[in-house]
Amino acid sequence: MRRKYTAEFRLKLVKEYLAGQSKKGLAELHGVPRTLLRRWISYYESFGNLGLVSKKTNNYPIELKVLAIECYRYKTLSLKECCIRFNIANDGTLLGWLRKYEQFGIGGLDAKPKGRKPMQEDKKPLSKKEKPLTRLEELERENLYLRAENEVLKKLEALTLKKQAQKRKR
Repeated sequence: MRRKYTAEFRLKLVKEYLAGQSKKGLAELHGVPRTLLRRWISYYESFGNLGLVSKKTNNYPIELKVLAIECYRYKTLSLKECCIRFNIANDGTLLGWLRKYEQFGIGGLDAKPKGRKPMQEDKKPLSKKEKPLTRLEELERENLYLRAENEVLKKLEALTLKKQAQKRKR
């Protein structure tokens, strides 16, 4: 089960550890995984209070990604040490970069846009003054709309009949 821990809670546990409590005892007492507590302690020792603040979605520059990957690949630093040294949120992030780097090269490390794509704008320029439609044009538009609505209703009826027929077969 994943939980979010506040920066104050993290700092409290780190201070208790630095005051002499054991990692195992603190982890069991507060219901926190030991590896997570170790990570908080390492980040606190490297970056102080800022190391314990939750990081919102980080966009790391490609240069940093490549540097971290090279440090890890050529055994200069361990996975955890790389994350601490380059202030990477967790080791899973670095492993993901490593997989992308091995699969696609440096191009795979580019930040991909996330979320829904923006809607395309209408290509037809909107005129400020639209001339009023004639009675004939209004009737033609209404007729077109009603035909489309009629087709939709026919399709809906056909689908419901098909569904009912399938239920009867069972």
